[in-house]
Amino acid sequence: MSATTPTSIARFHHFLALITRLVDIAPTEAELLSQARQCLQSLISHDDWLLPEFAQPHPQHYQQYLLYADPQDRFSVVSFVGAPRVSTPIHDHTVWGLMGMLRGSEFCQPYSRMSDGRWVPAGFQIDMLPGDIEAVSPRIGDVHKVWNALADQVSVSIHVYGGNIGQMECNSYREDGSRSKFISGYANITTAHEALLHPPPVAAPPAPLIPPVAIATPDPSPTVAPSVVLPVPVSDATLPTSPPPSNEIPTQAVAAEAPHPYAVTSYAHIKAALLAKEEIALVDVREEGPYAQSHPLFAINLPYGRIEVEAYRRIPRRDTPVVVYDNGEGLALQAIPVFQRMGYSQLSVMQNGLAGWAAAGGELFRDVNVPSKSFGELVEAQRKTPSFSAHEVKALLDRGSDMVLLDARPFDEYQSMSIPGAVNVPGGELVLRARSLAPSPTTRIVVNCAGRTRGIIGAQSLINSGIPNPVCALRNGTLGWTLAGLDLVKGATQCFGEISDNDRSKAAASALALLFRAGVPRVEQATVKQWLSETDRNTYVFDVRTPEEYAQGHWPGAISAPGGQLVQETDHFIGVRGSRVVVYDDDGVRASMTASWLAQMGWQVAVIKDITSQDLQSKTAVSEDELPLTLAPLTVVDPPTLKTWLANRSNLSMVIDVGDSTTYVKRHIPGAWWLLRSQLAQDFSRVHKANRYVLTCGDGRFTLCRGRVAAPATPWCRGSLVAWRQCCMASCRL
Repeated sequence: MSATTPTSIARFHHFLALITRLVDIAPTEAELLSQARQCLQSLISHDDWLLPEFAQPHPQHYQQYLLYADPQDRFSVVSFVGAPRVSTPIHDHTVWGLMGMLRGSEFCQPYSRMSDGRWVPAGFQIDMLPGDIEAVSPRIGDVHKVWNALADQVSVSIHVYGGNIGQMECNSYREDGSRSKFISGYANITTAHEALLHPPPVAAPPAPLIPPVAIATPDPSPTVAPSVVLPVPVSDATLPTSPPPSNEIPTQAVAAEAPHPYAVTSYAHIKAALLAKEEIALVDVREEGPYAQSHPLFAINLPYGRIEVEAYRRIPRRDTPVVVYDNGEGLALQAIPVFQRMGYSQLSVMQNGLAGWAAAGGELFRDVNVPSKSFGELVEAQRKTPSFSAHEVKALLDRGSDMVLLDARPFDEYQSMSIPGAVNVPGGELVLRARSLAPSPTTRIVVNCAGRTRGIIGAQSLINSGIPNPVCALRNGTLGWTLAGLDLVKGATQCFGEISDNDRSKAAASALALLFRAGVPRVEQATVKQWLSETDRNTYVFDVRTPEEYAQGHWPGAISAPGGQLVQETDHFIGVRGSRVVVYDDDGVRASMTASWLAQMGWQVAVIKDITSQDLQSKTAVSEDELPLTLAPLTVVDPPTLKTWLANRSNLSMVIDVGDSTTYVKRHIPGAWWLLRSQLAQDFSRVHKANRYVLTCGDGRFTLCRGRVAAPATPWCRGSLVAWRQCCMASCRL
């Protein structure tokens, strides 16, 4: 915090001039929020303009100081000041608003209203630090609770609202659904239009704002029958996140990119391709953490360090238009040569990266698997999917009620932590197996996942299939269970069993009816083979059965994608927007259910109808031949030799693990260093000096790709952890 000067006060006056000009041109709400966010970002990047009298806390509640009210009540600007430990009730605003953190830190928890009227936390708590901005409005989400995150420091945030917020009637809510109306007023003023800081005339702002640009949203899919969820643009279902921080006022254009030899694709071109449903892969080459914080809706995350291993599967056709971007880290320019070496020919860099996307009016989203999660929220909202809280489910279990709790996650997630008594039935298996697990029509079925999406989709799948049992989702899954103070168990092994022919027939009939209602075609294998031979389309073929069934035999060239996970992680499995998707099973249930959901999400999808057991004989897994050749030859070492090398202290060998961090944390060769591919060049200096370096990873595949960036003739350990564990289990702790 710096001393307030006439120059710094002028900065606030300039901000008011920009906001006034913005509301004068009356853009759409999405455009207004996007451009006003940039204005506010520039203002709060400096902490030298707020007068001390507008930053005084009250020991028991937040203080709201009016800084400026538009004479026509079109907007107001306030400082929101919280003493340590104070909080707001759950409340709304009834108009659009932007909250920018100036000093200290706040926690913000969005809330959503359930079908029974109760208010529950919606998603994760948001941690606000100086420079962070959050948006609210009745369109994108308007109900939240805020509290000071610091026990010894005052928090100050600057809010801009689409009205005179201190004189507007708003609502506070209790979790049981009851509400009270209130008018917040101001701590420093009672006259609505009196300004505490007197800006200069705003009729002629010093410079024009960035021209409004329409927001790119997916084209709605055709309407389907009433028993299927009606698809709508999913960009309205997820709260946009802040664009990357900038210290420049938004009257200036985003800084031009440094010269490079690669083609550049603009926001407008990408938007047009998405709306026209043309094939395009928008690739974020940052690591998952930065990607999850902010990215365009339909961008896939393919980190620079994983391109060689995943690109062929996620972007099958080598002449697919591929647009890569980062947020100024330089990774996009490093990624282009890697794609070129793999044979991709239609490559370009997104103009000005993530900042350019935001500056052009594109929305940014937080979290991973956003298209699927947004869709899940729409399903719940439109179909009124029933849900029970953790305490309600626990009470049913304690009373010994006639119910089954089905965990819709993959087995490894279920085994890592699950609700006591839950049976593992991955989402794609639910319709096929639920009747056998709950043979009595009065048995209640509760479906849970880790959070929300798979529980909602799983429960609604059972309801759509016409199962007679009462069905609901566990609200907020295992996360909600934990937040309710209830215990989870580790290492559970309760899984689904065999099913009867009668149950299989009932499930197949109901799934087929949903498939027809969703308008999904059933095609023969010959048609799929013809599609795969086409050179102008990407066609994905997914085996939606369990991974164990896939391993026993599958259709040649098919990718294992259990149905529940395919719906949950479309952006992980399907890297190209506008592509064609084919799914199959051997029971007539799982493929139909999966395809019906994918169709509602806007994908062109078909089901293979003439699959027999004789067609599922291939056991070919992804091989090393599908990886690009290394630029330098690599020496291969087997685990016994590596063990001997590591024991030789006179000729020191050092192991570098270049796999993913999650696997490294779970298990790794003793003494191995973990290095991130995108930072390997600079981080290699941290590794202890050695005479020999050995690269390894979780499955041996990443090592081949990393070898080209290490020293020539660097050995790599074939078989990696699996083989190492087999030969060293007695002496090594992994």
